[in-house]
Amino acid sequence: MPRPSFPSALVTLALLAEAASAQDEKNPFGLGRAQDIAARPMALGGSYTAVAGDGSALYYNPAGLSAVKKHELSLSLERTVLSGLGRSDGFPSTRLRQEDMRIQSLSWLMPVPTVRGGLTFAFGYYRPRTFADVIGYEDALSASRGAYAYRADGALQAWRAGFGVDLAPDVTFGLAAGYVSGSEEIEIDDDGTVGYLRNYHGLDFEPSLMFRFSPRLKLGLSMVIWQPIFNLEEVYEEKGVGNSEANYRARFPFQAKTGLAYQGDTWLLSADARLDAWSQYRYGPDGGSTLSKAGYRDEMILSAGGEKFIRPANLVLRAGYAYNTLPEVAFDPTYDLHRVSAGVGFLFSGALSLDLAYAYSFWGLGDGDLTLDNQEHRALATFSYRY
Repeated sequence: MPRPSFPSALVTLALLAEAASAQDEKNPFGLGRAQDIAARPMALGGSYTAVAGDGSALYYNPAGLSAVKKHELSLSLERTVLSGLGRSDGFPSTRLRQEDMRIQSLSWLMPVPTVRGGLTFAFGYYRPRTFADVIGYEDALSASRGAYAYRADGALQAWRAGFGVDLAPDVTFGLAAGYVSGSEEIEIDDDGTVGYLRNYHGLDFEPSLMFRFSPRLKLGLSMVIWQPIFNLEEVYEEKGVGNSEANYRARFPFQAKTGLAYQGDTWLLSADARLDAWSQYRYGPDGGSTLSKAGYRDEMILSAGGEKFIRPANLVLRAGYAYNTLPEVAFDPTYDLHRVSAGVGFLFSGALSLDLAYAYSFWGLGDGDLTLDNQEHRALATFSYRY
């Protein structure tokens, strides 16, 4: 794969601005990767649309909030290690590594007494997509320019409010809306250092439903039907030269989720299918009258999981799997993302619980003689207090 070309240190700021605005029409902005926001959903492979009945329902299926009968505070902490191995035919392989630790989600639930059924309001913060990425390799230019290295970090964040209410004994409706923010920081070393900083500001709106076909079998449906990014600010900087700024607006596509869950006496099985219609992603300059398609692929996520309650020990064992197609087209996937996960839940009392989960993801990309193998280790701990 030929290296991307960037302006030299002698290029004027006018040319620098032109280079910053000349986006690749097939891949103008990074989409990142979908990620789970709490330990129990991640341990179940992300198959939570028909299971959600806690603080994370604000993201997975707001209709599940109606099942909450006590006030609840929850906090999730994340630890991530990402590594990428790049190989170009005839040249040594290059491995890059990136680590992070941060708050992944925070929520507060407030049930409201009703004559019949349930009504619960929720407020929360979470990080549904990560921009973390590393690419490194050597090629014919490395002797004179050094190895190519690309590092990205950041995430999309959501600040949401929502509610779930029982419309009938077996039908629940939910609605969530909120403010979308976040940032992506990119640093590229290639005969000099350049960088991008992208800041996102937008809104989202998600209605959802939960159906109980029997006391044990549930179906969940949820769809993000409106997610405009009204300001996408991009700053391009070349070390030792200067920077330029461009502003865009974008319309994120709809996201549809459906899931089934079957609850046994001491066990649970769940399965989900999720579609992010990134082929409908549109963007354009701020102030422009039209938006253009970005050329992404649709993203499909299929997942399944199960859990088993161990009564004498008062704990729950969990495991899951997810298959995730890759939407970006800067590289061709040699194999899509696969994720295996496991976890455990500790029930200390009726008020306090701790859920732990670990997930291992791997995926591959390629372009001509270049292959990129990626691995991610992710751990989540969720603390919940009910009162």
